[in-house]
Amino acid sequence: MKLTMLFSTPEELIAQIKTLPSSPQLMQRMLLLLDDPDSTVDSLVEVIQLERSLAARVVHLANSPIYNGGACGSIEEAVQRLGYATVHEAVMTIMAIETFSKALRIYRCPTSVQWRQALATACAARELARRTGEDVSQSYTLGLLHNVGMVAIDRWVQARQPWVVLECGDWPEEWQTSENRLLGYDHAEPSAIMMRTWGFPAPMVEAVKFQFRPQAAPNSLGLASLLMTARWVRRQVCVRSENSTLPDPEVLNLLGIKTADLAPIVQKVSVEVEVLAKTLNLDQTSAAA
Repeated sequence: MKLTMLFSTPEELIAQIKTLPSSPQLMQRMLLLLDDPDSTVDSLVEVIQLERSLAARVVHLANSPIYNGGACGSIEEAVQRLGYATVHEAVMTIMAIETFSKALRIYRCPTSVQWRQALATACAARELARRTGEDVSQSYTLGLLHNVGMVAIDRWVQARQPWVVLECGDWPEEWQTSENRLLGYDHAEPSAIMMRTWGFPAPMVEAVKFQFRPQAAPNSLGLASLLMTARWVRRQVCVRSENSTLPDPEVLNLLGIKTADLAPIVQKVSVEVEVLAKTLNLDQTSAAA
């Protein structure tokens, strides 16, 4: 069917969504805990207990065979066994997966594809942060939520033109051309607005907004460049395209990443995604969605 351009600013689009996903608000609280030198394990337990299903998933993770230690029956014991850093990362991942709990119909994107893309981008962003000196936790979270605006666009468009189907192009364009043709903007702007609404730090919001054109980021050039490169790694991990255009040399140079570094990063991220998916039982979660 013919697409009819829909007129709405990104701000109006987000404002017209009746309910935004709530999981990222908990993710933002987790980031604050990590940055707080006075935070304790008890503080982490208190946040996790706000979501019953999350607490159950953390206990289930602690009972995984890779954490040998017998049956674990409480969230406090689970946090002690897993360690602060492992629990923090697991919680951030689980919350992000819940944000992408429904298929994006206009993108023809099932939940399994969404969480795998989010996880691959997050692992890539974390690896790049370790190599460049950017904040590792913020970078990982950026990777998880960088395209959350697609959730809002999908809901908004389905309510007005439910027959619409968007086409994904090659990297780095991907969905941008189809989104711009329909809306006049791509999902980066709604993603940034949603993250600002949830209270994420300004540098993270700006990096998401300028993820397709990092050189235009006034204050977060490094973080935006990192996110753009992480998207390229995600493309290689999830699509395995041998002919994909390489990241902008200027962006790589700014990060201090050489072209020769990319293949080892892709390989490492591929392994990490599979391990995390298995550890967190994500395949079964998406199959039940």
